[in-house]
Amino acid sequence: MTIESYKLPEGWRWVRLGRVCEHARNFLDPRNRPDDDYCLYSIPAYDKDQSPEHLKGREIGSIKLVVEQGVCLFSKLNPRIPRAWIVSQRHCSAEGVASTEFMPLKPAANELSIDYLGKLLLTETFLQQFRRDISGSTGSRKRLKPEVVLDSLIPLPPLAEQRRIVARIEELMERIREARRLREHAREDAERLWQSVLADTFPRPGSDLPSGWRWVRLGEVCEIFDRLRKPVKKKDRVPGEIPYCGANGIIDYVEGFTHEGEFVLLAEDGGFYGSGEPSAYVMQGRFWANNHVHIIRGKSGLLLNQLLRSYLVATDLKPFLTGATRPKLTQGAMLSIPIPLPPLDEQRRIVAHLEAVQEKICALKAAQAETDEQLKRLELSILDKAFRGEL
Repeated sequence: MTIESYKLPEGWRWVRLGRVCEHARNFLDPRNRPDDDYCLYSIPAYDKDQSPEHLKGREIGSIKLVVEQGVCLFSKLNPRIPRAWIVSQRHCSAEGVASTEFMPLKPAANELSIDYLGKLLLTETFLQQFRRDISGSTGSRKRLKPEVVLDSLIPLPPLAEQRRIVARIEELMERIREARRLREHAREDAERLWQSVLADTFPRPGSDLPSGWRWVRLGEVCEIFDRLRKPVKKKDRVPGEIPYCGANGIIDYVEGFTHEGEFVLLAEDGGFYGSGEPSAYVMQGRFWANNHVHIIRGKSGLLLNQLLRSYLVATDLKPFLTGATRPKLTQGAMLSIPIPLPPLDEQRRIVAHLEAVQEKICALKAAQAETDEQLKRLELSILDKAFRGEL
């Protein structure tokens, strides 16, 4: 295995990973010690939050690799998603075991720092060497061959330089983590802003209304089209271009349709019903609806669909639900929901205002998403420069 080696700084050298790492392969079956405690390093645990699971031997269903401190776990599975996990006592004091989808790599103490290795294994410089040399039938189940990984080249500076590089990477990555925290706070602020706008727009049930408004029941001002719904199991759906809609939005695309026009879809069961949560959405044109969503429409000249949808999202619908295990909004309960009905001109003004606010929030979220992509690119750039000796 070779790569187009770039020129390294003085004192650095190219070496094969297997030359400075031991591939540790000791196995045990935790089921033979069912009452013992284990720290299980698995692919799902890594992907979730990089915290191993704390389990009893009886809860682990197969043979695992024995792992110890000072080992870096490198995933053989689907190398397009790089995973490198340093085993540390801070994770768990129990005996460590790992999925056999990992390669436990133990660096030579006098040549390779475990922290340097852990970061190097995530770089494009390292990964590009073998991404084509994988086995498996599908993208998500493709696996690397251990011998290919061990034959890969890595840039190796002196130990002191390795430690300096790791410290510098951590310093820069902490700044990126702080930027991500700020971005997440901004996202939460945007969500709170939308909920606040909705709460300020619509009066609460039972409160006094502005002049010209009146309280009505949903059944008085809406038409119901539930009778046209038709659930279809996934295996029986014919793929197409028509949206197939459920409680929380579009879930598939099929041939054929059950409804045509503009409607408000309100979750019957399996939805989100709290104030500010997306309990309802608008569909236009042709679509297919299953039986987990109510299909309603404001009566012409009385209620605009966009206003109806916004009010339902703004309102806490939980008091109208029945059933403990899977709460359901029955048609009867839905028809009894109180709605503050303004004159049509006022409805149009409210809808225009909400759409303007929503447009600004969407633009803010798009900017936040772009910032996140920029931070990801910055992370990759930092790692690339670090292992070229340019950091």
